Amino acid sequence: MTVDAPTAPRVCVIIPCLDEAPAIAGVVRDFRAVLPGARIVVVDNGSTDETAAVARAEGAEVIVEPRRGKAQAMLTAFARVNADVVIMVDGDGSYPAAGAARLLARYRERPCDMMTGVRASGDPGSDFRPMHQAGTRAFELALQLVFGFRSRDLFSGLRLFSASFYQNVPVLSRGFELELELTIQAIDKGFHVEEQEVPFTQRAEGTASKLRSVRDGLRILRFLVLLFRDYRPARFFGAIGLTFAAAGLAAGSLPVVEYIRGGMVGRFPLAFLAASLEVIAFLTLQVGVIIEGTLRYAREGFQVRVRQHALQRSARP
Repeated sequence: MTVDAPTAPRVCVIIPCLDEAPAIAGVVRDFRAVLPGARIVVVDNGSTDETAAVARAEGAEVIVEPRRGKAQAMLTAFARVNADVVIMVDGDGSYPAAGAARLLARYRERPCDMMTGVRASGDPGSDFRPMHQAGTRAFELALQLVFGFRSRDLFSGLRLFSASFYQNVPVLSRGFELELELTIQAIDKGFHVEEQEVPFTQRAEGTASKLRSVRDGLRILRFLVLLFRDYRPARFFGAIGLTFAAAGLAAGSLPVVEYIRGGMVGRFPLAFLAASLEVIAFLTLQVGVIIEGTLRYAREGFQVRVRQHALQRSARP
């Protein structure tokens, strides 16, 4: 699905921000110095401080999106840019621009649709909280089990997207679930995904993490289950159906044994329960098969639209 990139692709750096006034000036200056030809776009996502004013003073283009949520901020930016390559980076200063330069250099050597910056834990001053690391590893394991993809840094805030990806990929989340959804969408839609190690440092002084471990962890877990249901329906409903089938067999084993031994069934309620559970199991499995078939047609249509989009971009002067 990947389209060969031009020798010198047009690059746009999108920086979603919520109350990052202490850090955003340094972030914009860093990216301007390292990627001098790039368009720098700061998305002020409902900040209550001077984030927008500081970004404008540093020469960045500012988009105001009052509806809070990182995904909402990126969706707004995606609709307003028309670059060959988009780089998404957090506005707290924890991802040096040198990391984005690594992604871009790797992209020029081997084009892909999405490249994730894998945070290097060995860098001096890296800000890795043990609880966050443990939670991230758990989600990465779940992703591997459900979708068969092993990510080295599922929630990295530094990513590179090709035009084919960011102009076509659907995003239904609105908050910190964004990175998870982008990864799953890339896997499901057959996009080419790469990873590249990048430096990661302490966030700028005066800024604070917007992530709340328990609250946002539960939100992400819920969203992962929903994505499992929507993008792997045969497995999702198959697992539920097999659970009902196993419960039905367990419930029905006693009436069956009773009939074999005495030639009569006295536990009619249990037999009725077993039969009902097996019917539910069958119907649940059928639902998964039907939705999987429908999803296949949707994937085929998406592939065709992406190819048409690529042809249209290549035809532009």
